[in-house]
Amino acid sequence: MEGPEKSGSTLAGLKAVSLLTLVSRITGLARDALMASLFGTGWVLDAFTVAFRVPNMFRRLFGEGAVTAALLPEFVAVDQTHGRQAAADLFAEVAYRLIRILGTTILAIEAVLLLAWLFGNLTERNQVLCELAILMMPYAVLICIAATLSAGLNAVQHFVIPALVPVALNIVWLIGGLLAAWLIDVDVHEARTIAVCILLGGIVQLLLSQAWARRFGLRIRWRPSPDADADSAERATAVFRAMMPVLLGLSIMQINTLVDSALAWLLVPETSGLKAESLRHFRLPEGCASALYLGQRLFQFPMGVFGIALSTVLFPRFARHAREGDTQLLTRDILHGLQLVTVVGIPASAGLCFMAEPITSLLFRHGQFSAADAILTSRMIAAHGVGVWIFCALLIVNRVFYATGDRHTPMRQGLTCVGMNLVFSFALIPLCGGPALALASVIATLFQLGLALEVLRRRAYLSRCRRHLSAILWRSLPGTALMTAAGMGTLAWLDQSESVGDDIVSRGLLVAGPMAVAVAVYLVTLVVGGVSPKRLLREPFGSD
Repeated sequence: MEGPEKSGSTLAGLKAVSLLTLVSRITGLARDALMASLFGTGWVLDAFTVAFRVPNMFRRLFGEGAVTAALLPEFVAVDQTHGRQAAADLFAEVAYRLIRILGTTILAIEAVLLLAWLFGNLTERNQVLCELAILMMPYAVLICIAATLSAGLNAVQHFVIPALVPVALNIVWLIGGLLAAWLIDVDVHEARTIAVCILLGGIVQLLLSQAWARRFGLRIRWRPSPDADADSAERATAVFRAMMPVLLGLSIMQINTLVDSALAWLLVPETSGLKAESLRHFRLPEGCASALYLGQRLFQFPMGVFGIALSTVLFPRFARHAREGDTQLLTRDILHGLQLVTVVGIPASAGLCFMAEPITSLLFRHGQFSAADAILTSRMIAAHGVGVWIFCALLIVNRVFYATGDRHTPMRQGLTCVGMNLVFSFALIPLCGGPALALASVIATLFQLGLALEVLRRRAYLSRCRRHLSAILWRSLPGTALMTAAGMGTLAWLDQSESVGDDIVSRGLLVAGPMAVAVAVYLVTLVVGGVSPKRLLREPFGSD
């Protein structure tokens, strides 16, 4: 294992992960554009997105969430004190137990879905939803094992393959979608075909991550090992004990997403049959679940390229500094992460808000995706866009808690936000319609971020950060305001130009032009304010 790194060396990992995550997000947007073109925001795509939520939730909880948060600090500790072989034994034991738990859980869910499909009195729409869920549920096991392997690779400071694993699914999904569009004419049959392709994509992801993990001595064990030592079993038990509060804390965030999707499906009268006059203010239009999904996908673009990449690279450093008791370096890395979130996340939020409509038209207005679909989706993108910086900051802050061994604070804070999300959803739906689901999640997450930062402040992790955070904030906010004004002005000028039509080139110009102007204005504003973006990537602003 490498020794402690200097703060600036974080950048090499961040650049690699960000670049490869960018490739992943671009291929992901291509697959979403294909899905929108094939189905529009009709009920078939609604059913598909809701069905995909469950295995995707398992991926985020077990694969990328709780396992990584609980396993990585213990792996680093064992690697440093007992050597790589002991750490690899721990990894194998954790992976084997996870396979057993996931396999049993998914089999139970599949049995319930199959019984509902065979004997339940389901409407056509709910029957298709059930079929798609049955087809895609095994993907949860495949991707969780692949993500566990990725967590092991991150623990040994290898970030490339974990960042490439999502690209494999996107490519298989794209190929399957194109073949379905070419060979099949019925929407429901196309959706079933793509669901099968997702399973194939999961197999490819597992094989890719497994082949690379073996180079670092990390192996998946599929059956009990008579040679497993007691120390590995005991450490694995400790990891699973640590995982439970993390799992509950992360479940809260995923449950919020799942609840939003379920409401978007159930509050459509044609789907649920709920046509009572007393509920008329809470009815949502058909296609709301699809628009919610597409809005989240666009919101996840800056989240993945920057927020998740940054937290992925910083987490092993947090764990190492916490283990060594080096509070000064830990505080410095926290400051660095929050400053980068401020400088990148806030303008990204503003950009998604004012660019939501032209981005939607460029990416999704093809095939069966109508102008009405574009309006609903752009509103979802703008609502989600408000929260880019909030979710990025919470990713960093929660990993500080996990790295320092505090797995209960994010859980307790998250529990307070579940009810808030529901309350805000039902309070805002009569006012905002479908986008209320996104806005409610953003507001609840902002409240959770405030609670988390207050805890870090009381623990003195932010005591030396406040002045430097304020300094960077007051340079970022004016730049964001000027950037927004310049971008909106450019967009309005291009939109009124007679040379700009409704073809794909013109739509591209309406996106590229304002974005280029906005980015240039923001960078100039930062430099005038004394912030060097290149230097900020190497070290915190105002550091001694």
